[in-house]
Amino acid sequence: MKNIDEDTPTFVISTLDEQSHDRVNQIEQHLRRAGFRNSQIIQAKTPETEDFEHRGLPDVLQGRWRTDLRHLWGSAACVLSHIQFYDRAEDQLPVIVLEDDATIHPEFFRFLDGVEFPEEIEWDLCHLSYTNPQFSSQASLERLVAPHLLLCPPNEITGTYSYMVNRSFLGRLLPSVEEIDWQLAHQTNEIASYVIEHDPPLTAPDYRLESVRMSIDHVSWHQNNPADE
Repeated sequence: MKNIDEDTPTFVISTLDEQSHDRVNQIEQHLRRAGFRNSQIIQAKTPETEDFEHRGLPDVLQGRWRTDLRHLWGSAACVLSHIQFYDRAEDQLPVIVLEDDATIHPEFFRFLDGVEFPEEIEWDLCHLSYTNPQFSSQASLERLVAPHLLLCPPNEITGTYSYMVNRSFLGRLLPSVEEIDWQLAHQTNEIASYVIEHDPPLTAPDYRLESVRMSIDHVSWHQNNPADE
């Protein structure tokens, strides 16, 4: 894929706590095996690092997070972890963003080299794979814009465990009203979102591991519902 290679800045979002140890070890092995040369593990934003308790939620977060559903503060913080990549300067793009429960195929870059956007398409975000069969070209052949490349359908969640950002689009996403992957699915008219369909997939979530969002949400739940312990 044009302008995407082993030296593309790659950011892995992780809680970087004791519970994430196995996830971090695994994805570091996957990054090395696949040949990533410019990757870093970064701290996921959490209700504690952002001090939601005393500062409140940032203005960028709206909707149900501002209710008394404090156990969703983990999802709110996870959104902040992702949107920091949606308004980067042009000279800081493209970037690859992964969550630490993602698995990466050893031939990732060889497969990616075979995927190209048509010259007339300007894209904002491209998911590296999908898990929902409703995204398949067999289900919606009209969304196939090039070999292995599909236009994301509206209102269908692709997931945010692995994707590439090519252009700044945060201004077209605001205000955040839901979990970030759900909101992206509802913004396909404003955000040029695509997904790579490849067999074998370039990436996949490891379902044996808890995702970053679920990990932070569980912490928030137990902190705010001690009676359920």
